[in-house]
Amino acid sequence: MAEWLCSGLQIRVHRFDSGPCLHHFLIFKMSDTDTRPLILTAKLDDEAQKFFNNKREKHFPSERNYLDAHLTLFHHLPPEDIVSIQNTLWDISKNTPTLKATAATIMFMGFGSAYQIKCDALMDIRNTLAEHWSHWLTKQDQQKFNPHVTFQNKVKADKAKALYKNMSESFEAFDFQIMGLSLWYYDNGPWDHIKDYAFKKD
Repeated sequence: MAEWLCSGLQIRVHRFDSGPCLHHFLIFKMSDTDTRPLILTAKLDDEAQKFFNNKREKHFPSERNYLDAHLTLFHHLPPEDIVSIQNTLWDISKNTPTLKATAATIMFMGFGSAYQIKCDALMDIRNTLAEHWSHWLTKQDQQKFNPHVTFQNKVKADKAKALYKNMSESFEAFDFQIMGLSLWYYDNGPWDHIKDYAFKKD
C-alpha cells in the first residue's frame, strides 16, 4: 500500500494482485479538517473594490479595520462540508455571467453606515444557495438578505449620524460589476482566503 498526504487530503492506494491483472483502489479521506467557519462573499471588480476599500480605510476605526471592504452573502457555513460547498459554488459560477450591480444609496446602521447594493441577479443566487443550504444556516444567515458594503461601524452614534448625513447629501448612485464569489475561513477576526469562483465572461 502507498500513501500520500497533500493539502490535508490523504490518499491511500491499495494494490491487489489477481492473476495477470493488477487492481488499484483509491481511498480518499480528509485529515486534520479545518474547523473554522466559512464565509461567502461577492467578488467585486477591481475599481469598485478599491473605491470601497478607500472609504472603509478613511471612516472605519483603524484598530478594528483588519478586513477589506466586502459584500457578505453568508456569514457562517460549516467547514466540514467544504467539499460540497465548493462543488456547488463551482456549478453556479461556471454558468453565471458577470453581474451588473448598483450602489444605490447610503444605509444608516446606528453606529455606522454602508452602501446599499441593488442587484437582482445576486439576490437570485443568494436565494438559491439559501434554499439549497437551508439545513446549515445560522439565525443570522436565515434573515432577509440585504446586500451592502459597510464603510463605517462601531463608532459613537453622534459621529455615525454626522457622517451619514454628510455622505447622503453628496451621494450619487453608481454601477459596478460582480465578478464572482469568494470563499473564506473566519479566523476570529481576520479572514483567510480559500478560493475565488469567477463568473463566466460575457
